[in-house]
Formats: sequence, C-alpha cells, structure tokens
Amino acid sequence: MDCKVEMSMDMEPIGKIGNAEQVCSATRVQVTDGRGIGARLIYVANGRLNFVLSESNALDILRLWHCGTNVGFVSKNGLYTPPADFLHSFPAGMLYTCGLDAIGGVEGHPIHGRIHSVPAEIRELRADEKGVRIVAEVRDTALFGENLAITRTLETVAGSDDIRIDDLIENHAFRDGKYCLLYHVNVGYPIVDAGAKIAGNFVESRPRTPWAGHEMATMLEVEPPADNMEETCYFHMTADGKMSVENRALGKRFTVESDLARFVQWKSRASGDYVIGLEPCTSWLDGELRYETLKPGASVTHRLVLKTEDIPQHP
Repeated sequence: MDCKVEMSMDMEPIGKIGNAEQVCSATRVQVTDGRGIGARLIYVANGRLNFVLSESNALDILRLWHCGTNVGFVSKNGLYTPPADFLHSFPAGMLYTCGLDAIGGVEGHPIHGRIHSVPAEIRELRADEKGVRIVAEVRDTALFGENLAITRTLETVAGSDDIRIDDLIENHAFRDGKYCLLYHVNVGYPIVDAGAKIAGNFVESRPRTPWAGHEMATMLEVEPPADNMEETCYFHMTADGKMSVENRALGKRFTVESDLARFVQWKSRASGDYVIGLEPCTSWLDGELRYETLKPGASVTHRLVLKTEDIPQHP
C-alpha cells in the first residue's frame, strides 16, 4: 500500500502546526529493564519512516519501519547489554557497523571488531518540520595505540523514504592509523520472503565458502526458510555501489547505496534466523582482509544511504 506523503515547497506546514513533532521527532530514552537494561536509544519519525538508533552502540540503527512495515532483521538475541560473545549477543538490527580494527573473524579481535560496542557522543540533535539531523562522535582509542574518531552524521528529510549516513573517519594519532569498515545492513521479514529477489549491477561475484559455491545458482533468489540450513556468503564487486532486495508480492523495495563498491552478501535461510545482509565494505574478509591507512591528521568520508520504497505489487 502506497503511503506517499512527501512534502513539496507548496506543502510546507507554516501556520498549520504548533509543534514540529507533528511532522518529525527524535526522542531520547533509556531502557529500564530486560536484557538491554541501561541502553540509550533515540526513537525517530519522519512521517514515513520510524526507526530506533542506539547511542550506546555507535549510533547504529536497531529497528526500521516503512509506513508500518518492518524492514530490518532482529536476531533472537535482541538488544543485549553488556555484550557477551558475538553469537550470543549479536542483535543484527537494520545497521550494525563493523570495524575499525577488524571485519569478519581476526585473531585477537572480537568478531566484526569493536566499534559497534563503543557508545556514541551526541554533538547535535535537531528535529523540525524539515527533517531530522543527528551528529555523533564514536572514538576508537587505546593507550599507546590508535586514536581514530568517526563523526557520524545521520539525516532524514520529512516525508522521505531514506536515511543518509556520512561517516568522517579521522586519525588523531601522531602515527599512521589503519582501519577497515563494513556496514552490516540486515533485511528481514516481510521484505525477505519466498519470491523476493536480490539485485545489483555486479562486475564480479564469487562465493566465500564451498557450500556457498554449491548454492550459487540461487544466490539472488529468496527461498522459504528451512530448519538448520547453513548460511551462504558471497563477495560482489558492483559498478555503482548499490544492492537491493525487492518483494513484488509485498510491493516494497529496499536499497543500500554507498561510495564503497565492494559488497558482502549474507544469506541465511535458517528458520528463526531468516535474513539477507547487504554489506558494503572497504575490504574482503578472511585471508583477503586489507587495511586502509590514514596519515596523522588525515581523514576520509564514507557514505551510506538506506532507502525503502513502494513499488507496484504483483502476485
């Protein structure tokens, strides 16, 4: 169902509202019980999108709804503080940022690195009739070691279908700093359902594991869940930094757009762990992991856009 409410210049609500929260809002809360006790969250609404950010976790996106339809995947762990080992505390969510010390499994580092576990320090929070803008700093530091900082700017326009994230990574140390980055974007039911399709403008695609190679013929298809089915993972080099999941029966398309051309595709058909991951990254994983280098005082910006849109429905 189309819930189009985008604002044009002749639809500005001047004089029609006394409180901008009728249009856009950003509400900061703290969890008071359960496995996520103590977590600091921000509930955001822009008229079409509702989403939940975690200040306690790098300003990552825990949940996302588009016109009331769930978009992201929430693992059975859910919000879990303080984190245990990765498999027992990985919440998934709409966005789980991986790095800057590791992506994938790297000896001596937590799986997918430690940056997701670093609390964000809010520098700016604005919600008005034009949209929502949040700026936060997330620092990766060590005594006698690295001194990297991400300035994350998250913006959404009133009545829009997308969230834009710009991550400025700066090296504040007096020596070279190295980093790797992977945006673990996780799409779940009902967009992920039998008959949905994964799409991208691929220059090259290859499996991560022998099992993924065996399943490569159905790499871009979404099948029904199956009990205890092993996950598959693929490495894609894209021409335009975009991948999407499209569900014509539901009438929704979700697209990830990034300045990063490399994507890891994660596909799990396992019952209860039914998810598609579209993951732009600076490097491949495993033995192919390569770090980027920032000179002292140098910086680089990476961009991520998450868009959910209504499309024509077909059986």
